[in-house]
Amino acid sequence: MQVSLEINPGSYAIHAYEPGKITINLPAGMSAPPAEDSAQDIFENTRSRREILNSSFIISPVQVIRDWPPQTFEELTRDHFELLSDLEPEIVIFGSGDTLRWPDPALLSPLIDYGIGVEIMDTAAACRTYNVLMADSRNFAAALLIK
Repeated sequence: MQVSLEINPGSYAIHAYEPGKITINLPAGMSAPPAEDSAQDIFENTRSRREILNSSFIISPVQVIRDWPPQTFEELTRDHFELLSDLEPEIVIFGSGDTLRWPDPALLSPLIDYGIGVEIMDTAAACRTYNVLMADSRNFAAALLIK
């Protein structure tokens, strides 16, 4: 499902979600190489690049952390959410995979202890919500499980 038709040239945006992969728009002028297991397209008319990610990742308007360690819901640990608190967002969107599943509250404590809001939803909904928050220029991050 395509999530956004608009491209914000200065930020990371989510372009499309399909089970098993998420396509993101990379900021204009970005020179960092993609992850080894991702694919890229270059769009001549917009000068933007898109990257297809096939493993769990963290995204914010200013950065992407590829290959976030938990690949499945069952692999989640407190340390995975501690990494998110280090980014100091106002809110974290957690995409739990193909279905909506709530992590144990103890896993979320690094976020809750720092007063960071957490929204839990399936990954498709998290992708849509990401772009809405980005349009509001919010300080946030999304942690997305692919599986």
